[in-house]
Amino acid sequence: MDTNFTLLQKQSIKIILISCALVLFGRFYQFYFFGSPYRAFLWDESLLTPIVLYFYDSWNAYATDPTINYRIELLTKIVAVIFLITSFIALFWFKVSSMIIKKSLIWISFVFLIFMALSMFKEKNYSWLPVFELSIQLSPIVLLAFWKNIEKLSISFLTNFLKIAIALTFIPHGLFAMGILPVPGHFIDMTISILKISEDEARIFLWVVGFIDVLGSILIFIPHRMVKFILYYFAFWGFVTAFARVYVGFIPELAGMTLHNSLFLTIYRLPHGLIPLATLYLIRTNKLTVTKNEKPKLFNFGFRFPSGKHTESRQ
Repeated sequence: MDTNFTLLQKQSIKIILISCALVLFGRFYQFYFFGSPYRAFLWDESLLTPIVLYFYDSWNAYATDPTINYRIELLTKIVAVIFLITSFIALFWFKVSSMIIKKSLIWISFVFLIFMALSMFKEKNYSWLPVFELSIQLSPIVLLAFWKNIEKLSISFLTNFLKIAIALTFIPHGLFAMGILPVPGHFIDMTISILKISEDEARIFLWVVGFIDVLGSILIFIPHRMVKFILYYFAFWGFVTAFARVYVGFIPELAGMTLHNSLFLTIYRLPHGLIPLATLYLIRTNKLTVTKNEKPKLFNFGFRFPSGKHTESRQ
């Protein structure tokens, strides 16, 4: 096996593991110090009344029970600690020998992250698009949870898997930025604050960036030489939008407090830049868009179930 090929593959796996650790650590910080979105689900009378009535005489009795709030806070703290432990497990994945411990913690974390996504879905007026924006953040956790040996997955499978995660993240982001869906107020506020431009100019800038996000998310599946440049753009823009959270809220005189309030937002978004870089490393390993003896397909959505081999056969 070519040494450079192996090195690039290892680098991509390392980036995936680091991304997993960052997501879990960022969510730990959020849950432990600022709470979780679980209340949007756990306080929903229309959804939970049938369950609540098994334990309480009425919804009002449940809602006014002082122990319920304590239990929700306790659950949130426990989940936060699980995220913290699992983040270190992910970071040192190949040094932890017990597969049972690794898989158990990853699966528990995955379940609570899905619960978080469903709570956000409820919180965002039953809109799926903000949930799809979590795709990049969830992708490394899904890989570790559903496949025993991530390092043995085929290169094409990993590449296509990460490309789909990238597209599912950047397409909703682009639709919001273009105003096809209502532009989130913090998009405009951050743009004005960072670029020092007017609101109208910020909207134009966001429309252009949003269009590039949507177009680029489609083009990464079409074999051509520009794919790597699109992924470089996604990596750059992913890092910019991640660091924008901490930059906008930073006050030098109150550095400690402002970092405490916003740094975790940057931490769990760093994979938005890292995952496109991991995809670039995977593409560089073996010319996946066009194989040696095969004509390129227009849309390279082709998934092949992981074969368990380190690489694909060269055709």
